[in-house]
Formats: sequence, structure tokens, C-alpha cells
Amino acid sequence: MKLPSGSSSELPPIQLNRKQDEYIFAKDEFVCIKGTFGCGKSIAALLAANKECEEIPGNLYLILRKEYIDLKNSTLRDWNDWIGRPVIGNEVRYKNGSILIFGHGDDINSLKNANLGGATMVQAEEMTEEDFWFLKGRLRRKEGTRQLRLECNYDGKNWIYKLFNQQKIGKLITTNTFDNEKNLPPDYIPGLMKYPKRLQERYLYGSDADMEGAVWDEFSERHFIDPFEIPKTWSRICVLDHGVTNPTAVLWLAIDFDGKLYVYDEHYEAGRLISHHASEIKKRDNSKVEDWLIDPACNAKTNQRNGQFYSVIDEYREEGLLFRPADNAVLAGINRVNEYFKSNRLFIFKNCVKLRDEIDGYKWDKRKPGQEKNEPDKPVKHKDHACDALRYGVMSRPEVSQIPEKKPVAWTADWFERQEKRQRQHAGAEEDEE
Repeated sequence: MKLPSGSSSELPPIQLNRKQDEYIFAKDEFVCIKGTFGCGKSIAALLAANKECEEIPGNLYLILRKEYIDLKNSTLRDWNDWIGRPVIGNEVRYKNGSILIFGHGDDINSLKNANLGGATMVQAEEMTEEDFWFLKGRLRRKEGTRQLRLECNYDGKNWIYKLFNQQKIGKLITTNTFDNEKNLPPDYIPGLMKYPKRLQERYLYGSDADMEGAVWDEFSERHFIDPFEIPKTWSRICVLDHGVTNPTAVLWLAIDFDGKLYVYDEHYEAGRLISHHASEIKKRDNSKVEDWLIDPACNAKTNQRNGQFYSVIDEYREEGLLFRPADNAVLAGINRVNEYFKSNRLFIFKNCVKLRDEIDGYKWDKRKPGQEKNEPDKPVKHKDHACDALRYGVMSRPEVSQIPEKKPVAWTADWFERQEKRQRQHAGAEEDEE
């Protein structure tokens, strides 16, 4: 269908595609449109916000984007191009008394007492789940739908994926560039098809898997395997990343005769004492574990008891677990793990779901406006505890399991008697055949 794009007669009507139409007229409490380049999701978000302010007098509506520079150079420009209502300061005022506010991430703390009738998170993948629930708590105005809308790009299995794909808390509309082809220049899609295949999946077709920005981009489904019984002759290691309010992550790895690593078990729990984690560790069969590794920060004697300073490693030692500090070279460890995935020397059992969830969300930190280009890359420090433990394990350079040597036969009198007995039996069998 067609919608007028604003009050200005100079703006042409917009030909909505089916996915835009579905988003704009959705009645659900939470509505998310997730799409690719050129799919029209940004226009749909602005049209939906404008529509609500036009239809509901006295509304107070918020359009929020994380960075001010993106709000100014992209969102406000799209508003002027497609909606056309004048923005004074950061507000659009309607004749019916409604007000639409444009805000950015730094403004969010000033909204604690806001009484909103509706809100849209633009490029929501740049924000956090905490931001999402914070805005939900501000939607209490009678004059409004009190809907919280999201517009976002495909960005892997992030918090939006978990809320809308897994928990299904609201309406999710997925779209891609082909859905909006009639509104695009004829050379636009052919241009995107020149991208590398990995980028086409994200920017043209739309995929939550194998997103750009993944720290371990060599990881794939082939590395997530069905569990099997670990041979008793394989050596094993146990690695731990300790947390207090954050989760404590423990991984068990086995090493085969070719040096391949298999993460076969995990313990992952937050807010528990060391005695609890130690108890959970000792429930496993650790008889074949040859090395115990822990975050080297745990070697710092920062705790005090009875006038004596002690470390987290000391506490685990009191529980009978003898950990030693691991190598925590972050970038070197990240690279080494990725090399193991690339060469198919690292596999994860499917029962290790916490590690798998973290790997899917383990991303490089996006550069902020004004950040020096020569600053070293670093991963986002969020839900990376099992990933850290995996780094410790791989960086320990575990030795290849040795194939057990067969013991030499002892040539005793009993051995000779057994050999003679076998020969007599064999000879008797040949006579019976004759």
C-alpha cells in the first residue's frame, strides 16, 4: 500500500513492501524488524513512529539511537528525506499536541522519569538488552500504544535473537534486500552480489549465522559434534575462568593421538562460592586430568583471613584442586584458537551449550567515533568467561596423547607350553580335515 510520507506536498508517496506494511501496522507490545542493506527497515521505523504521533493526540514518542553522530547523519537525514516534518532542536511537534523526540545513548539516563507513549530503538543491535528493558519501563503514558519497536541488522545470535527468536517475546519480522527490490536502483542488488559470500549472507540475504565481527570466524557447525566416550588413553586438562558475580566457567578438554582437542564437559554458574564450584568439579571423573589451568589473575593474594593474605588459587588448593596460572595472552590466544578451528583440530561436544552460546556472541568491539585506527583490536568483554577458559586450554599447548606401547612378551616356561599346546591343537584340526 501507499502512505503519505509527511505533511509536505513535495515528498512523493512511499510504495510500501509487504514486510514494511506488516511492521508499521503491527499491534504487538514488542515489534522488531530485522533486515539487510536496502530492505527499507529504517523507513518503516520512521513511518511507524510518525503514524502513531499523528493518530494519537498528546503522545510523547522517543526515537533512540546509540551514537549521536549516527543519529544526526543518518536517522535525522532519513526523517527529512522521507517524512519531512521539521525538527526543532531534537523535537517534532504535531498539531494534535503529540511530541516526537530524537535521542541518543548518552541521553538514556535522563529518561528515568520520562512518561512515554511509544519508543523505537534504531539500529538496536548497537544497544543492550538493559537498554531495551529500561525503555520498556518508561512506557506508561495513556496517550500512546506503549509499544516498544526495534529496527536492527542481522548481527548473529545476540540479545535480540535470544528475545525474539528463542524466547519469542514479540513479533519478529525478517526481511532482506530482495523484498524491497522495486524501490531500489536496478544496479543495487547486482552490486551487493559482488560481495564475498560471507558478506552476502549478512548484507543481502540475511543470516544470523557466521556474522562479520565474530572473533572466531573459523568456527562452524562442523566443530559442534555429538558426544562420544573419551578413550581412557587420551590425556585431559581442566581449565577454569573464575567469577564471583560473573559466571565461573570450567571446561574439560581431551587430546587425541593426533593432537586434536575435544571440549567434552563444562560447568558454568554465577554467584556461588569456591567451595560449590570445587564440589561440582570433583563430581566429574578427573582421574585422567594431567593439567589444571586457571586465570592468572587468580594468583593475586588480594584476600585476607586471620592476618594472612591468600589468593583464589589458594582457596581451590584448600579444596584439593591444584590449579596453576594459565597463559592469558589475549590476542595470541584468540588467534591460536581460530587456527585450531580452521585446521579442524578443535571440537566441542553438543552438551557444552554455554560455551557454544558464548562463541556465537563473541565479537570484536566496534570502533567508537574518534578512536585511533592503530589501536589494537579487542573483543567485547561481555559473556566471554567460557571463551576465556577455552583460550587458556589451547594456549597451554597440550601434548599429544601417546599411543600405549605393547608390553614385550615374557618368554617363560608357561609361554612355551602355551605355544606347544596351540601347535598340537592346530595339527589335530588339520588331521580331522583329511
